Amino acid sequence: MKNVAIIVGAGSGERFGSYKQVEIINNKPVYQYSIDAFLDTKSFSKIIIAVPKKLINVMAEQLAEKKYKNVVLCEGGDSRSQSVYNAFKMISSRKNKIFIHDAARPLIDKKTIINLIEFSKKEKAVILAKKITETVKSVKSNKSNFTVDRTNLWTSETPQVFNQEVLEDVYNKKSDIIHEYSDEAAIVEDCGYDVVIFENKNLNMKITSREDLGEITKRIGSDNFFGLGIDFHSLSKGDGIIVGGCKIKCDLKSIAHSDGDVLTHAIIDALCGALNLGDIGDHFPNTKQNKNISSIKLLEKIISMIPINISIVNVDATLVLNEPKISKYKSKIASKLATVLNISKNQISIKGSTTNRLNFIDMKNGWGAEVIITLKKWN
Repeated sequence: MKNVAIIVGAGSGERFGSYKQVEIINNKPVYQYSIDAFLDTKSFSKIIIAVPKKLINVMAEQLAEKKYKNVVLCEGGDSRSQSVYNAFKMISSRKNKIFIHDAARPLIDKKTIINLIEFSKKEKAVILAKKITETVKSVKSNKSNFTVDRTNLWTSETPQVFNQEVLEDVYNKKSDIIHEYSDEAAIVEDCGYDVVIFENKNLNMKITSREDLGEITKRIGSDNFFGLGIDFHSLSKGDGIIVGGCKIKCDLKSIAHSDGDVLTHAIIDALCGALNLGDIGDHFPNTKQNKNISSIKLLEKIISMIPINISIVNVDATLVLNEPKISKYKSKIASKLATVLNISKNQISIKGSTTNRLNFIDMKNGWGAEVIITLKKWN
């Protein structure tokens, strides 16, 4: 049985004052935190995002920039339940576990989802919930009537998980009145199914006000960390060198097992260092398969190993060579690398330097590159 996630972010934002699902927290839209948490489990065949019609184009552009796989948008409805129903109708395969989650709950984490996946394997309907620990009052006309027995009171959260056939059954029975229900668990309960509680002890608050957004922003922290990469190669007579994936014509060539792109090699080693992945030689030994291979292809393989909650902040590169002069090629090189690294060109700094006649580089016998890369880990 495969897992499919429906992330509901189709609210109009009337209470909040704007579309809270696209509010930015630490340079990232609110709804993308949920996408990343689900994708990070590597357990979902498809993720469907229900969004307001007005936001479809904006969010489609944002998703395209992230290059998410198996993540699609659908137009939401006039109610939360209708939005979920619209997304549900986009599921063409059968016998799935359907995970329904609020886009306005960006604190959901990979571990909680994995635990919920395991717990729900033996159940037809499961909701994430938290036991109420505070005193609850019944109030009438702004006066406390009585204290409610909280023994059996829980607050419902998301994700909520259902076997696909359960939702198919309840939609067949209740499709004309689903807008009357606050969530899918209520519909499922009303159709006679047992809904099992999976206790959540982690913070999973929902954004309903500006105060909520501020509180969650404080709790979604980030940590920067760094990697250093250095590479040198000998030079001989030739028809050009490859720098950051760009061919620069000159009377030299880089002597190497691959294409000899020292800048890309240094970026690879910087990434490997930051992520504790060894070095370039561990991943790409001098084999027949790697003979004359494009260094950009090697970089793409390393990029695929970067965890989804880690992003590249900055690439600071220094090329050490006497000739050719690199200044007129810097913009072209930065553009190429930005495309490969899926970052902005403005996040890449390329500088040129010589060694002031101190070693073989100034005699055109070699060249090198040093790269410091800054990464950010999102909690």
